[in-house]
Amino acid sequence: MSNVVEFVTFKLKKGVSEQQFLEASDELNVNFLALQKGYISRKLIRTGETWADIVLWETMDDAMNAMTEANKRASAVPCPKYLDYLFSIEEDSCDLKHLNVVKSY
Repeated sequence: MSNVVEFVTFKLKKGVSEQQFLEASDELNVNFLALQKGYISRKLIRTGETWADIVLWETMDDAMNAMTEANKRASAVPCPKYLDYLFSIEEDSCDLKHLNVVKSY
């Protein structure tokens, strides 16, 4: 079974500062992603106003389970602070893909 790359491109909502977003991203990583089964690593990158969040998972099931858990928590009240990350993203700009790693060098 191969690793899976979760590749998401997006833009921030108007009024969300880069500083606010990066703080929320740190919270997301420390208090959610890094605790999920199968999490390997994460990169957050940007060009102009377009961002990309790249998460490497051990398996597709791990990636899907983490997404399910994030969605459950996003609908819970009160929401943990790290969910500010999700609420900072302009939904219409979001493009999510899960890609199987074919070969690593």
